[in-house]
Amino acid sequence: WGTVWRQTDEPNMGQIVKVPVAEWSDLKTYRLPDPDARGRFDVLERRLTEFPDLYIIVIAETVLTLWERYYSLRGFDQALMDPYLYPAETHALLDRVLEFHMAIARNLGRHFGGRIDAFFISDDWGTQTNTLFPAPVWREFFKERYRQLFATIHEAGMHVIMHSDGHINELLPELVEVGVDAFNLHSPTVVGIEEVGRALAGKVAFVPCVDIQNTMPRGTVDDVRREARLLLEHWGTPDGGIIPSDYDHAAIGASEENARAAFETFRDLGMAHCGRARLA
Repeated sequence: WGTVWRQTDEPNMGQIVKVPVAEWSDLKTYRLPDPDARGRFDVLERRLTEFPDLYIIVIAETVLTLWERYYSLRGFDQALMDPYLYPAETHALLDRVLEFHMAIARNLGRHFGGRIDAFFISDDWGTQTNTLFPAPVWREFFKERYRQLFATIHEAGMHVIMHSDGHINELLPELVEVGVDAFNLHSPTVVGIEEVGRALAGKVAFVPCVDIQNTMPRGTVDDVRREARLLLEHWGTPDGGIIPSDYDHAAIGASEENARAAFETFRDLGMAHCGRARLA
């Protein structure tokens, strides 16, 4: 994509230090990757043969999708200003990014014919207290593009699993409306476990982990177990609806004991504990 990232010894994706579309004039020569490039799915083809009986989730091309890919092309600060200063140009560049991901989804459907179960996307939409854009701006530039992308993913025979961090409570119901099948939320205490459960449990699935900012790195083993239990109670349903997940505990400074406590709690309580908050 032409974006330059600087990484340190810390186990994370790094920081953007150079973008390919710093000026709009750069678009005259900039070319997006080719979604139809030969060999794009060769590694995926080989990997699929190793796991014939599992539910397969692909991170197709890269995890960055509409917003995150857009700001990786323009720079984060500039991307926050673009909808206000350059709305026409913002729409045009977002359309190009959208078409790339739709083409990837269509190609996955044609090439693999139902062997892939879910398409994983990522766009972090929140700060600790609010969304990055006011909801009307988000709707104007992103909502209908998500609807188009998710429809294409569904037509290709895959579920939509969306990762998004921050306090995005205002956007969650609208993302369900346009087609999200499951949310991967890494900071449950930021959105509020009980609040999200009241609004969305049973309407969408969840692929959460114990909070990676607060509970997992800073809490005790008992804190971790308590939160894992709350996730099952409030985000699960009597039929399931929750798929507990993990995060690299070393990368966030969490202990192995805390990581083990989360898994043991999810395992030991399991389906029998799902949805307890609404059954009480």
